[in-house]
Amino acid sequence: MTPVVEYKSPEQLLSAIYRGRKEYGAMIGRLMSDRLELNESLLSDYSKEEMEGGGRREIRSIVSTIDFSEMRGRGVEILLRVTKGRGRWWAIAVNESVIDLVERSFTQRVRNGLIWLVTFAGGRIDFANTKRRFYTSLRDDLIAEALDGIIGCPYSGRFGAIHKKSYTYYIEPILNSKEPSFYILRSRLMDYLVAVLSMTHKRLGASSPGLELDNDMMFEIFKYIQFR
Repeated sequence: MTPVVEYKSPEQLLSAIYRGRKEYGAMIGRLMSDRLELNESLLSDYSKEEMEGGGRREIRSIVSTIDFSEMRGRGVEILLRVTKGRGRWWAIAVNESVIDLVERSFTQRVRNGLIWLVTFAGGRIDFANTKRRFYTSLRDDLIAEALDGIIGCPYSGRFGAIHKKSYTYYIEPILNSKEPSFYILRSRLMDYLVAVLSMTHKRLGASSPGLELDNDMMFEIFKYIQFR
């Protein structure tokens, strides 16, 4: 279940989310570099002739043994810092989704890329040059897939779900009918609504500005609060 995170302001939550994205992306990038270094050390001695016959099967075997299980601890820690320690099972589930994506995509694309290189490059593989192009591109692509496809930002993905569950907002229909005028912490929403409704009580006296809020005006106000 997506946790509710009570920051003092929406801006603090946004800052935590962007910081979490940056840390998570850096973690994936570091692990990717480590795995790519492993591939380089294992495959740098292969030549085109050596890859004929069983060589391709060897690449498949090497690549399929590489995993990103190290992310299970580090990734969950990063997510929990954003949620202030709440929603551990949520963080584990999100992290597992990223691991599954990265492992499957990494294995398939590295395997296919290396087989293509040793088949068509001719002679010995220049892995130093390959890292500048194929490996760097692959690392950046997987980071983008993980962050934008699963982790998300304040308005999409898993982080977006936290923001939506933690804060609602009010839209001013006259001044700006498309952008929120301000955000409201969901855990305090009912307190604010009770306070607004209490202003209309006759016991506050004729000087209370809330007496001017008739049923139609209250309906219009509440209509532009996103309760869901």
